Amino acid sequence: MCLLSFLVYFVLYKNGLFVRTKQGRSLGGRLKKGVMNLFYGFFRGIRAYGPAFRILQSRKFSWFFIFPVLLLVLFFIGGEWLVASAGNSLSGFVQQKIAAWVEGISWLSWLVDTAGFFIRFMIKLLYLFLFFTFGGYLVLILMSPVYSWLSERTERELTGKDYSFNARQMLWEVGRGILLACRNMVFQFLISFLLFLCSFIPLVGLLTPFAMFFVSAYFYGFSFIDYAVERKRFNIRKSTAYMKKNIGMVMGVGAVFAFSLLIPWVSILACCFVSLFSVVAGTVIVNEMQE
Repeated sequence: MCLLSFLVYFVLYKNGLFVRTKQGRSLGGRLKKGVMNLFYGFFRGIRAYGPAFRILQSRKFSWFFIFPVLLLVLFFIGGEWLVASAGNSLSGFVQQKIAAWVEGISWLSWLVDTAGFFIRFMIKLLYLFLFFTFGGYLVLILMSPVYSWLSERTERELTGKDYSFNARQMLWEVGRGILLACRNMVFQFLISFLLFLCSFIPLVGLLTPFAMFFVSAYFYGFSFIDYAVERKRFNIRKSTAYMKKNIGMVMGVGAVFAFSLLIPWVSILACCFVSLFSVVAGTVIVNEMQE
């Protein structure tokens, strides 16, 4: 309970929702205003998907949907090849060892085929577990070049500002997007693990799934919005400060993507396409805040 309270306090304090007086007392009015701003920013982030939908449905942008299709084909072919190769190699090795061990014992010969089947099944199960656990960030990493390009095209559509193509700048943006995705994945995993431990506390455990959802929404939103923030010449530290200041808005943008990952059976299929809307929504809302 103390750990969960500390996490909640830390998030509120870092985002300016707690301000202490000289006597050390929290200002209730400041907290109330901060909570209201949090909710306002959250729904503002979700509303940004309206313009994002209209932009991506236009003729200029609709062809971006080709990239999620290509990525899904890559996932299917690459995943099947990886699972088959790893499964056959490991099961073949184990079957060879078991065959040598039970040689001459006819009533134990069934162990060879059973062990091979079990290993191939467990590898496929492990692949699915890792895929559905970290698949969202895998999409963010592999689609990073597309997101950078899409965000730039969206800003040009919104403001008329044209960015001349620079291969070095493009590589920098892609590298930064991948770095942030990896960073956010680690932080999200650590915080989610702490929240998971808190889930065993009576009553507190009921709130843990909601807390984990909003934590993931924040870090996903961070990744999507940063493509627009980076063009404002914000380094990672300034970008992090910007996200903390607008934590509600960031969670709103990331919540739609996080929700798509909860759809049974088709989560990766859905999030590949939803991520495009999330990038555009992040760019739209950053430009709205500048106006």
